[in-house]
Amino acid sequence: MKFLKKNKIFLFRPIVGSQEKNIDIFHVFNEIAITNRKWVVTFETELPRILPRRGSNDDSFDIRLKRHSAALMEKNCLALIALSGAAYNLEMKLFKDNPELMRTLREKLVVLHPPQKLFVTERQPRKEADPVHFVFVGRDFYRKGGGEIVRTFDELIKEGKIQPEQVRVTLIGDLGKTNNYAFSNYQDDPVFASETEAAIARHNFIEHASAMPNDKIMQLLQRADVGLLPTWAETYGFSVLEMQSCGCPVITTNVRALPEINPPEAGWMIKHELNEDCDYAVTSCLQRDGLRKKTVAQMKAIIEDIVRDPEQINAKANASIGRIKKEHDIDVYQEKLRALYNK
Repeated sequence: MKFLKKNKIFLFRPIVGSQEKNIDIFHVFNEIAITNRKWVVTFETELPRILPRRGSNDDSFDIRLKRHSAALMEKNCLALIALSGAAYNLEMKLFKDNPELMRTLREKLVVLHPPQKLFVTERQPRKEADPVHFVFVGRDFYRKGGGEIVRTFDELIKEGKIQPEQVRVTLIGDLGKTNNYAFSNYQDDPVFASETEAAIARHNFIEHASAMPNDKIMQLLQRADVGLLPTWAETYGFSVLEMQSCGCPVITTNVRALPEINPPEAGWMIKHELNEDCDYAVTSCLQRDGLRKKTVAQMKAIIEDIVRDPEQINAKANASIGRIKKEHDIDVYQEKLRALYNK
């Protein structure tokens, strides 16, 4: 589909001639399974997933919605597993005008947050003399808030609210990823990216890498103090779970599932008004810049407070570990899946 420059079609069809008869059940992700076998699906936005979404200029959305949703009604579709409460609500909203389908979906829908391996069982107290180490990990550097992070620390230093020796910032992400799908037609001027790169080069306490092997990232997170994900848009937030599993509490925004997985006892949250999809609605460059200003202002206040009172890091770190144990236990997740498979 990328080669043809067309939107991805979220349908799964077993390969003709495959050993489908030996398969007990198909478990797909974000897709509708076209099969006579039993199947379940885990999804992070809505099902059927149709691009472009309703509200665009594509008149075929409702036609495809009706055609693909028929598979959800079939008895061989055992369960629709929403990754979050936000995804569950999106699915209900999608079919709010179809009461019959909604009744069937309610019987099959279940919210089941993903499992997460735990890397540490307890956060050890940090050394008081060490700078507070903040870490950002996001390949889509600008969509995930990398630009706002750099601006935040730049302003804090300029305003004298923190000193360079008090902090250390590690940024992992592709600076070439300047396009932000959350902005739609209101993308940033190239100047924003060039100013961000200049600020990174200007401050010795900021380290940047375009990429890093996953095992090295996990080791880094276990040594770091605070994770950063002031993202503009996110379908779930898997990196938050990884950070928490390493005893690294996170500063996030409040889009989609993030309030569900980053409660106040385990991290910090930047809050803005959300639309009915639990997203930020960017409808002009002025609105985009206003949201950015508010994000930076809230993040500055949070970081200044953390640097002033770093003892809070340990409490939130251990609460993060505790919620991974309770909410994302691998064995419990497998048991719940097995029960769905055996319906």
